[in-house]
Amino acid sequence: MKKSFMGVCIGILLIVSLLLPRASGVKAQASTIYTTNFNSGYSGWTAAGSVSSVSSPTIQPNSVRMVGAGASITKTVSTVGYTGISVTWNMAASSLEDGEFCYMEYNTGSGWTVIGTVANGQDNSTFYNGTTNNISGADNNANFQVRYRTQTANSTGDYCYAEDITVSGTSGAVPTNTPTLTPTPPGPTPTPPPGGSVPGDPLTGNGNVTRTLLTHNDLMTGSSSAPVDDSAFALPANAAMPDHVFEGRLELSNEATSGGFSEVKDTYRYTGAGDDPRKHLPEFSFEFVQNGSHLIPVTQGLIYTGHPYWNYLIGPGRVWKETSDNGYSRAAFPFALVQRNANCTHNGVMTFLFNNSGVSKVRYQITQETCVYYKVNMWGQLTATYSPYAVTDAAALKANHALEVGNRLPTKPITDLATDYPSAGIDTNVFGSGVTAQHMTYYGVIYNGVNYVSGCTTRYGTYAFCENLRAPSYSTAKSAFAGTALMRLGQKYGTGVYNLLVKDYVPETTSSIGVWTNVTFNNTIDMATGNYRLAGYESDEAGSYMETFFLAEPYTDKMTAALNFPFKVNPGAYWVYHSSDTFIVARAMNNYLQTQEGSGADIFNMVKNEVYAPINLSAGVSTIRTDNASFGSPFGGYGLFWTRDDIAKVAKFLNNDNGIANGTQILQPDMLADSMQDDATDRGLDTTGTPVFKYNNGFWAKNMTPSEFPQYSCSFWVPFMSGYGGITVAMAPNGATYYYFSDNEEFSWYNAVHEMNKLSPYCP
Repeated sequence: MKKSFMGVCIGILLIVSLLLPRASGVKAQASTIYTTNFNSGYSGWTAAGSVSSVSSPTIQPNSVRMVGAGASITKTVSTVGYTGISVTWNMAASSLEDGEFCYMEYNTGSGWTVIGTVANGQDNSTFYNGTTNNISGADNNANFQVRYRTQTANSTGDYCYAEDITVSGTSGAVPTNTPTLTPTPPGPTPTPPPGGSVPGDPLTGNGNVTRTLLTHNDLMTGSSSAPVDDSAFALPANAAMPDHVFEGRLELSNEATSGGFSEVKDTYRYTGAGDDPRKHLPEFSFEFVQNGSHLIPVTQGLIYTGHPYWNYLIGPGRVWKETSDNGYSRAAFPFALVQRNANCTHNGVMTFLFNNSGVSKVRYQITQETCVYYKVNMWGQLTATYSPYAVTDAAALKANHALEVGNRLPTKPITDLATDYPSAGIDTNVFGSGVTAQHMTYYGVIYNGVNYVSGCTTRYGTYAFCENLRAPSYSTAKSAFAGTALMRLGQKYGTGVYNLLVKDYVPETTSSIGVWTNVTFNNTIDMATGNYRLAGYESDEAGSYMETFFLAEPYTDKMTAALNFPFKVNPGAYWVYHSSDTFIVARAMNNYLQTQEGSGADIFNMVKNEVYAPINLSAGVSTIRTDNASFGSPFGGYGLFWTRDDIAKVAKFLNNDNGIANGTQILQPDMLADSMQDDATDRGLDTTGTPVFKYNNGFWAKNMTPSEFPQYSCSFWVPFMSGYGGITVAMAPNGATYYYFSDNEEFSWYNAVHEMNKLSPYCP
């Protein structure tokens, strides 16, 4: 089903023209080398995926239809005897989503180059066409290829149509005087603005950088045999402002067959000694714009690639000048591979050189992750194509990124907490302790509006883009997304929303083996539906039935597994931890929201636009959805991705700002007070196991008592968010918050809470 256009994916018609001036003594003739209108089918073309001739579609008769991910038709055309090769194409699309495209491409033997694109916003069954002239490397080429291809997230429901293609060239004698080819400027001005508008620009160095790793020669002609220290990808201290502007599309070649790989941990034996798709990048072809020294990907949220195992996150990077790069500008940016249908996040970096004519090879490596069960290194150096053109909405993308950077919380090294509050006697070594260093992604303390941060270590040095590194939310999403969504609904539509019945908004409950007759939204967010199998602490969560839920990708399968728990007790009486419950209530809230705001409403988009945007979270905050597609249902209980600034702002919003942003009450204050243990009459339910916590509206809480902790003279509560593998966001009653993201199943944060007591005592 067609989704609403979010303004993120860009419609593009790339028409690059090289003008051939007249020359004397020329005896040549422009000729059609190959042409077809597909009226008689696509015989002679090599098809992949779901491809068919359509004699009478609603869009246009006698076109070729390609459906879903990985569909294409390819034709080899010999251009021997011809020069000045041109390709004219004609294609259309329907039902695309953000991040999905129909492509026209050519290949001269050096990899595929995109020359035509139809994207979301253009997918209205209208045909678009274009011509690319004088294709470099196509003259006298017996194996010149052209291809129509889909890049979509789904196997069905997304359509690309090919209608007409012509390959032409000039035959006959070579001109007696060879003309100079003058390119028509395809896009942005080659001179960057002086510093852009992003805080921190312009760079003030002179470009004299001592570099021994990833030098100009390495990137131009070298190869990759192992990861290098991550500092080679980082903006160096003496970097100068770049001489060039990168705006357009960066596409890599041979992703599926190139690159190195080594396992660090593989609990489920995903990969062995042989080749495997997990060992390679998904296809990479994405747009960027540049603002001063900042390189900004057009799409920053989760990108569904159609790869069997990996999706992408791409973050903003930097562009700069080093005098040893022989006139090129240098670019680097962070990216992450996200396991399909899972929250594990593997962080990497890419770098390359570029000028107005093209790019070097692109070097990449992945040497860090937040993932308990699968840890790997990946690296490689790939041939790349840079297609420069003016990106639609580039000005807005640049302005939004500048605003985001300007709105980040002030950061200081974690050690500065001791120097900023010298009388407190803070031992900053306590923060991050209790977690094995090699398994720590990052940690920090938020106090008085400052984010005191750790570094971000990898297996090969310090991560080059710590401020943009993304860690998976895992079950912190139960608090920061699902619980927060219910508070937002309560503020918008009244507290009666909490007592709505799940069965009225999730029709699948009628087929459940459990009883949902009286289960409310509030019961379900509290994980007290009364439907479960085993009453022990997280016994159901670790069982085979929940494994079925976690592995299910289609919505129908996931919902069926979520409801596969029998009735045990009345709702609201007993807490049993179920990630599936949060999925169910997220769906219920989504369907309720649609009754209020129309069928296009989406519960995650509501939270993103009405909660995350007012508190200035990053552009890349996004969620995993069912069906590995942007139209799917958000997981609710896990599946988000935080930068350290994102999670600090969420904690500040809840713990310090009382759900208020820009002077407006965003979250229903009574429910927020319950969640933050500010209401003694509603602590929530006791959790099973030892120690006993409280659980309320998706938030955990620990009662710190003098009997357990004799250093205190009073009892107080610490609400916290918690996530699989070793993730905690502990919000202390003195306004300080300690957070850490790790992946060795180590949960150790009491000592950090004790240390923060020195900043402002919890007990009077």
